[in-house]
Amino acid sequence: MHDAVAGREIVVPGSISNLGSGFDALSLAVQLYLRVRILDVLPDAPDTLQCQVVGRPITGENRISTAFARARAVSGVPAPGLRVEVRSDIPLRAGLGGSGAATVAGLRLYEAVTEPRAAEDWLRLGCEIEGHPDNAAAALLGGLTVSCQHADGPVTARSCAWPSEIRLVVATPHLEVATEDARRVLPESIPLRDAVFNLQHALLLVHAVRSGRPEDLREALRDRWHQAVRAPFVPGLTEALALEHPALLGACLSGSGPSVVAFTKESAVIVELLRNLYETLGVPCSVRVLAAQPPAGTAERRPNPADRQPRRPDLSGLA
Repeated sequence: MHDAVAGREIVVPGSISNLGSGFDALSLAVQLYLRVRILDVLPDAPDTLQCQVVGRPITGENRISTAFARARAVSGVPAPGLRVEVRSDIPLRAGLGGSGAATVAGLRLYEAVTEPRAAEDWLRLGCEIEGHPDNAAAALLGGLTVSCQHADGPVTARSCAWPSEIRLVVATPHLEVATEDARRVLPESIPLRDAVFNLQHALLLVHAVRSGRPEDLREALRDRWHQAVRAPFVPGLTEALALEHPALLGACLSGSGPSVVAFTKESAVIVELLRNLYETLGVPCSVRVLAAQPPAGTAERRPNPADRQPRRPDLSGLA
């Protein structure tokens, strides 16, 4: 088994969570990838994981190692040691699901050298590590994911395809926002009217996607729970949410930020719109055009190696 495992690559997509109204419940997997390739199996160093990171080093907690160790502790099945190479297209602390992707990668690595587990098992464990289910669910299932955490711990998550014609234009200011810091500013309670508002809009968003009604996205993405209190830490968010353009289907904060995502069928137009906005504000940022990652198990699931390289103007990263 060890010979078969060496050389295997685990590929996990990034994600955009919350989607405005769907706080901690809605997420969308996107074609930015974390890739972890198994270089060597180390049977004489059981239950260890050595990560060689290509490019920008990991700062703070290594969620790949955390998840690998947690999976071992929970399952009780010993694992041989691994030496792996880590490459990632997902910018750190940008609100694009890098932590969730790393968590899922660690779980999948452990699975690769032990035994298969149900996605529900990994989802529950990923939620425990992350503290919320949305990014881990999208990384595991792909597509537009709806997550529901049960009162006693398990998580039910279901995914569906995102309309392929709707692209995501993501503006990422050149600063980092730690998820734990962004969650500290959230209120402990919200008024009933705001709870109802977000519930209505989150349901409308899911229906808009499932029924092919993109004209409903602008309204469905509106939020009264988290974006306003996070706006002081996210340059350009307030202005991006106020943008009006015929090609703009709607916009929202990506995860806890600082990335902001705009939805459109005319990506080149919205790229320029966001570039001009951030240039006017004097905020350096990168603008990427992303496609949604299809749900796991569909014909389009496996990422194309060409996704590693930018393709202009509609399907990739634009600096």
